[in-house]
Amino acid sequence: MNAPRTLLVLALCLSLPAAAQNAEVKKFVNSAISLYENLEYEKALKQLAKARVKATTPDDEVKVTLLEAVVLADMGREDKALTAFKAGFGIDLDAKLPVDVGPKVQAVADKARASVRKLMAPALEAQKAEEERKAAEEKARADEVTRLAAEEKRKADEDRARNAPPPAVVTAAPPVKEASGPSVRSLSWIPGVVGLASAGVGTYFLISASGKYNALLNGSVDLATANGYRTSGPTDALVGDILVGVGVAGVLGAVAMFVFGAPAPAVALVPTREGAVLSFGGSFDLIPSR
Repeated sequence: MNAPRTLLVLALCLSLPAAAQNAEVKKFVNSAISLYENLEYEKALKQLAKARVKATTPDDEVKVTLLEAVVLADMGREDKALTAFKAGFGIDLDAKLPVDVGPKVQAVADKARASVRKLMAPALEAQKAEEERKAAEEKARADEVTRLAAEEKRKADEDRARNAPPPAVVTAAPPVKEASGPSVRSLSWIPGVVGLASAGVGTYFLISASGKYNALLNGSVDLATANGYRTSGPTDALVGDILVGVGVAGVLGAVAMFVFGAPAPAVALVPTREGAVLSFGGSFDLIPSR
C-alpha cells in the first residue's frame, strides 16, 4: 500500500531542485571569480571544487572546468590547465571562457581547443557527412513530392480538357439595313422657318438697341433710364446680331437643301463665345441620279 507513495516522494525529491542546485553552482562560481580577480587562486579552486559537486548539467560542468583551467594557467600550472581546458572543450568545443584572460592564458586555451578539435575531427566530419546525407534525402523527397503533384495536375488538366463540351459556335447576326429617312428637300422648310423666325426676332432686338442708342445721343431720357440703356443696349445689339446671323444661315441652308436635295442632314444650333452658329450636316449629289 505504501510502495506507490514512497516512489512518488522519491521522484519529487529527485526532480526538486535542479534549479536550486544550479543556483548553488552559480553562487560558488561567482565566489571563485571574485577570489580569482583578487589573486586568491587556492581559495578560488576550493570554491570550484564545491561547485563541481553541485553541477548537474553540461553547461555547469563546462563553466566550472574552464574557470578551473583559467586559474591553473594563471598559477603557472600549464599542464594541469591544458588538461582542464581539454576536458571543458571536450564537452563544448565552441564554449567561451567564463572570464577575460591575458595573452598567456588565452594561448593555453587556444592550444587545448585546437588539440580537441583535431582529436574530434573524424567525428565532426562524420557528423557533417551524416547531416548532408539527411539534407540530400529530404531534398530528394521534396522534389519527388513536387514532381508527383505536377504530374497529378497535368493529368487533371488533360481529363478536364478531354471532358469539356465543345465550344459554342456563334453565328453572326445579319446586318441590319438602316431605314432611309425623308429626303433633304422635304425637310428644307425647317431651317427656313428657323431662319426667318431668328431674323425677325433679331431685327426686333436691333431696332430696340438702335432706339436706345438714339435716345442716349439726344438726351431725351432721364439719368436712371439712360444708365439702364447703357447696360441693356449693347446686349440687345449682340442678341440681334446673333439672331440675324442665324436667320441668314437658316434661309441659305433651306435654299441649299431644296436645290440640291440629299439624305436628311443634321441640323444643330451651336453656341459660341461670340454668339451661336446654325450648322447643317449631310451629303448631296451634284448630278441627280436617274
